[in-house]
Amino acid sequence: MVKQMKIAIIVTDEVLECKNKGEFYSLYDNFIKRYGSIDQHNEFGNIEVITTRYNAVQKEWPTNPLSYDGYIITGSASSAYDNNEWIILLKERIIELDKHEMKMCGICFGHQILVESLGGKIEKNTKGWELGQHSIPLDKEVSIIFDNIINNKNKFNNDSANSSRSNSPILKLDGASTATPISITNDDNDVLILKDKISIYQIHQDHVSILPNDMISIGSTEKSIQGVLKESKKQPGNFYIISFQGHPEFNFDFIHLLISDLHHVDQEMKDISIKTLQQTTCQPWLSNLVFNFFKN
Repeated sequence: MVKQMKIAIIVTDEVLECKNKGEFYSLYDNFIKRYGSIDQHNEFGNIEVITTRYNAVQKEWPTNPLSYDGYIITGSASSAYDNNEWIILLKERIIELDKHEMKMCGICFGHQILVESLGGKIEKNTKGWELGQHSIPLDKEVSIIFDNIINNKNKFNNDSANSSRSNSPILKLDGASTATPISITNDDNDVLILKDKISIYQIHQDHVSILPNDMISIGSTEKSIQGVLKESKKQPGNFYIISFQGHPEFNFDFIHLLISDLHHVDQEMKDISIKTLQQTTCQPWLSNLVFNFFKN
């Protein structure tokens, strides 16, 4: 029997959809569908992802918001602190989803508006634009949480950062640096490696300046917090909000196009940023992570 997973994709920028001939939405659609690999692997073969597009700028929204398994909020050239009517309305809708602990994944602007809606603050970054491809060290706690999600256990024991996870291998840290690879040993004494960093495309000037008390940062660069997680109050140890400041859904051609088209960034900075771009990122791994986040 095939199980359906219904995901609402909230599109927050009409101009970006024109940048690559209307394929902006498909970047998110393909991302949550694991680029077609869902039907190619037995462990995911019984899940059919059904996505529906809603244009937030036009104030579109599901008639029955709670009928979805989760929401993806896209990137945008707008700012989460703008007073546009559609942004104010979107914040109200996010607050309502949060009350029901509906699963939400925010990307770039989506990440920022989740934080801004739920008690944080977004501002223009005084350190300037963050562009190109960046390696983001993950906090130790987050590496464990992500490992649980990837392995279909969206459950985190709060004591695990210092000792162990419930029904999970024992955490062993080689040094104190968050950039140091993290190894764990399972019940069979097999050494497993937790992901300690992610490589991701970046194009943003706004950033999180104040993080809500009930959210945790997944990691940071010198310029900005790179994403958040929010834990369920109804089911402690589970997480229903995940976000990324970068763009795990963008491909090389689209991020190259966007950086090249920036008007208020000097050419030297754009050239330097474009040189950091590689054809490969952690996109497949992050796609799998977000798929399992919604699936679990």
